[in-house]
Amino acid sequence: MNKAGLIYGPEFHHLDHLAPLCAQMGIPLILTDEQIADQAGTFYPDLKVLLWDPLEAPQRLVSQFDTVYYSTPRVLFDQVFFFAQAIHNKRIKTIWCPHGNSDKGRSSPFMEALIHEEQLLTYGPRIEAFLKEKGINVPMHRVGNYRLAYYQKHKEFYQKLLPPKTKPTILYAPTWQDLEKNSSFPSFWPYLRQAPAEFRLIVKLHPNLHQQYPEEISQLEILENFPPIYPILDQADIYIGDLSSIGYDFLAFNRPMILLKESELCKAGVYVPPEKYDQVFELCGKLLGSSAATTDLYRETFSN
Repeated sequence: MNKAGLIYGPEFHHLDHLAPLCAQMGIPLILTDEQIADQAGTFYPDLKVLLWDPLEAPQRLVSQFDTVYYSTPRVLFDQVFFFAQAIHNKRIKTIWCPHGNSDKGRSSPFMEALIHEEQLLTYGPRIEAFLKEKGINVPMHRVGNYRLAYYQKHKEFYQKLLPPKTKPTILYAPTWQDLEKNSSFPSFWPYLRQAPAEFRLIVKLHPNLHQQYPEEISQLEILENFPPIYPILDQADIYIGDLSSIGYDFLAFNRPMILLKESELCKAGVYVPPEKYDQVFELCGKLLGSSAATTDLYRETFSN
C-alpha cells in the first residue's frame, strides 16, 4: 500500500508533526508550499519531500497513493481531492495526525469534524479522553511521543543549528488568538522587553500570530523559520506559555513552567494571572534551577 504525508497549502504549524512521523515511517511528505518545502529539507535530515504544484497535487496524489496522513479534517481534504477521487473511482484512506495536545478546543466545534475520519493517531490517554468527550468514536492508534524520539535520534544534528547556550534560557511560546481567546500574547507582549540581561529570551510564536499582530511582533526579537520545537525546549531552563501544546511537550524535561492562562498544565507549573504579568521575570529568577512535578501529567499525555 502506497502511503504519504500531506500538507496542502501554507499550514506551517503542521510541519513539525508530520515531518518526524513520515521520516520515521519511511514515507514521503507531499507539500505544495515552497517555503515549507525549504524548511522540511533543512530541518528534517532523513525526510523525503515531494513539492507539487497545488493544482496538480490532487491528480498526482490520487493516482500514486492509497493512504494519506494529514492534520486537517477529512471534510477539508475532500474539498480539494473530491474530483480527483471521482475521476479515478478511488477513495483515498486518510489517517489524522494531531498537531499538538493542548487544552484548547473545549468550547469550539473544530474537533467535532473528526467524526468523519477513518482512523486517528493519538499520543496517549489524555487526547483520547478528550476526543471521546467530543463524541468522536473513531478507531484510534497510539503513537506516543514520536517527535521527542525523532529529536533524540538526531540530537547532534540539531545542536549544530542553534547557537551554543551561554546564559540561562527562557522560552516564551504562546498559541495564536483563536475564537476561545486562548493566547496570552496580546496582553503579555509588552513585558517581553523587560527580560533581564542575565537571561537569554527565546520567543517562538505560533505562525498565525504573525498575521494577527504584525505591528507588535515587528517590535520584538523572535525566533523565525525554525519549526522543530524539541531542540529549543532542550535548551530552555524555563517555559512561559498559555494554552499552546508546546507546554505539554515541555513536560518531558521536568523543568519549571509559568502559565499565563489557566489550564490543566497549571498542575505542573505556576499560574500567573494578567494583573501580575509584570512579575513574571522576577519569578523566573526564583524558579531557575528547580524541577517541576510533571511525571504523572506527562505519562497521561504521552503513552510509550
